[in-house]
Amino acid sequence: MESFFGLTAVVSSYTHGDEWLDQLLVYLEGNLQTLLDYLERHLPEVKPIRPEGTYMVWLDCRAVSEDPQELKRLMFERAGVAFSEGSVFGKQGAGFLRVNVACRRALLVEALGRFAEAVRESRPLR
Repeated sequence: MESFFGLTAVVSSYTHGDEWLDQLLVYLEGNLQTLLDYLERHLPEVKPIRPEGTYMVWLDCRAVSEDPQELKRLMFERAGVAFSEGSVFGKQGAGFLRVNVACRRALLVEALGRFAEAVRESRPLR
């Protein structure tokens, strides 16, 4: 049995969703640019890989740590954020994190700030 409301929603989105989709794409691009600018200013050792056609951004964090367990500690325990740890996608992902930018911009900035602070606090004193 099909849902009447589900079918109505699908038809409506395909026939009347252009404006919403255009606005969403602009917002996601703004979030991506926010992430790129933030990392450049506050965490330049982390290298983002600009996505093509997705809202998931890979971050090369190998300059911070190549150890997946250390990145997990930084993320979960020290920063209290839940980016995706790269090694779950295979051994080539060790030292990488994946960030979903399809969220409220304020939440993205807060998560980036918490992660940057955790990285700064984890650095040895010089």
